[in-house]
Amino acid sequence: MMTQGARKEQIIADLSKNLMEPRITVVGCGGAGNNITNGLYWNNKSINTVAINTDEAKLEEIEVHTKILIGNDITYGKGTNGSPEVGEYCAQLARETISKVLEGSDIVFVVAGMGGGTGTGTAPVVANIAQDLDAITFVIAINPFSHEGGRREIAQEGLTKLKEKISNLIILENDRLLSLAGDCTLDEGFGIIERSINNLISSMSNRIVEVLREQIRLEVSEALMDIEDVVIVKPASITVPEIIRAESMEAELEVPYAHNIASQFLTR
Repeated sequence: MMTQGARKEQIIADLSKNLMEPRITVVGCGGAGNNITNGLYWNNKSINTVAINTDEAKLEEIEVHTKILIGNDITYGKGTNGSPEVGEYCAQLARETISKVLEGSDIVFVVAGMGGGTGTGTAPVVANIAQDLDAITFVIAINPFSHEGGRREIAQEGLTKLKEKISNLIILENDRLLSLAGDCTLDEGFGIIERSINNLISSMSNRIVEVLREQIRLEVSEALMDIEDVVIVKPASITVPEIIRAESMEAELEVPYAHNIASQFLTR
């Protein structure tokens, strides 16, 4: 006959094994973000990918699980002409659509290149929508080169908005790409940064899932502590722990990515 302790351990193991994995969604905003979600779509099928743009032609170039063309009545699918204000307005008009697509996501990564219109303007709106849905939200913002004066100024304004709303903000610098790409062409260099960001997201996602599994195991164990006769246990909904923050994730990533370009892009 199974002892009470062994019975409890069996229940914990069964529940932990059968609970659903958290739903992870990566949203690429604007051209750079779209490219990154396209890479994830082909290389990591377990992650839900969404691409948002005001440029219809760009969306047609990529493959993701869900494409959202925003502001078509305003931009006619031709983009924002570099205006973050237009990008933000288009995203606000599409809040309901974006919210429906993100609904049910436990973890959301918002990826955008800063300095343009769509990425800079839409990223804060999308991140805000994800937070309103109670998803733990990370924003990965890619800064333009320092010599791109006008785009750099626009990027800084966009980052200021993000910092006001998002605590989990990871900023990647294109300038570091130049020093790390070696003899690569610029296109090859951008390919490197896109693959590195994909690896960064995959590594963070895996780490978060590990933390969640341990949290579930501990919570179920505590719930069973004082129960002598357990027949059926249905755990309450498990939420992503607030303690997972971008600054702590960076330390986790430094070791596995010591020889990977992604870790060197992180702004210190």
